[in-house]
Amino acid sequence: MNRTLFIGDVHGCLNELQEILNLFGYVPHKDTIYQTGDAVNKGPDSVGVIQFILKNDIHCVRGNHEARLLRLVDTPKENWTDKEKKMAAIIQEPEWVASIVSQWPLWIDTPQALLVHAGIEPGKINLSAMDPNLILTIRTWDGCGKDLDNKNNPAWYDCVQWHKAIVFGHWAMKGLLNIPGFKGLDSGCVYGKSLSAWCPEEDRLYSVPAKEVYSEVNKKKHPYFATLKT
Repeated sequence: MNRTLFIGDVHGCLNELQEILNLFGYVPHKDTIYQTGDAVNKGPDSVGVIQFILKNDIHCVRGNHEARLLRLVDTPKENWTDKEKKMAAIIQEPEWVASIVSQWPLWIDTPQALLVHAGIEPGKINLSAMDPNLILTIRTWDGCGKDLDNKNNPAWYDCVQWHKAIVFGHWAMKGLLNIPGFKGLDSGCVYGKSLSAWCPEEDRLYSVPAKEVYSEVNKKKHPYFATLKT
């Protein structure tokens, strides 16, 4: 049986990416692999992750970190902020990585599910009419798209009805989400939690633990992160 695997946010964690494909029993040229974006930055080996993605024909959507990288390489180096300099140093080969991720779409409408990085805009049915920034960054919905990360507002997926499953990442602070119609697969690998994936043919979740904490969470801002399901 040909199978499909959707993998959550990798953030440069190459070892865990390789491990989850081994756990899945990936068969090249037979199985199809997708990834939720934010493949790069924060973690130890963004270049290695991109090389692995290319070698294994993994289909990725663009995440907000890829979008940030594209803005960075379009900015003269003398104008880089300290945060941008840090990002370039972490990614190591920002121009080459940007040349690859610039080809990634905002969404992939697969036979099994709609794949996006963060989510879709409630109330709209035409993906092309949705705000690209919203697709990259939404977590919660305020009714108008001005405040997309307010914990007092409902999660975007509580405001959406879609004709097939939606697979997304982006929300590590929410943890792994597995509810009817929605699969949230960012389970915080880069923060020392786990890398998660979903196979629709088996309706099975796969998970491998992070080998270490590659990037620290702001514990004052997210005091509950340590208790999240991964």
